[in-house]
Amino acid sequence: MSSSGGYYRLPGGKPKKGEASIQTAIRELREETGLRAYYVNYLFKFHASKIFKIRAKGKPTPSNEIHHLAYYRPGKEMDVKVSYNTRKILNKHYGLEEAEDES
Repeated sequence: MSSSGGYYRLPGGKPKKGEASIQTAIRELREETGLRAYYVNYLFKFHASKIFKIRAKGKPTPSNEIHHLAYYRPGKEMDVKVSYNTRKILNKHYGLEEAEDES
């Protein structure tokens, strides 16, 4: 999804008071894309962020703060700008680069 900066990034955000990381991931996905999570699995930590794999239902609809949504397909050339950290996270998840400690 892209916002005012023009670079695509993964859905995410800061937790509300008392909210667990997994709850934050589910809430942010819903708020930013309208999708409803039905499966969530913790993958790894990247810097201060916990990365989750989420399977979701629904028709993706960008929120007011999001300008456009796109799907990432590993190994396919994409005509969109992806943020540096998003590219690192996706490459690590798909095994396109060595798994390294990003904490």
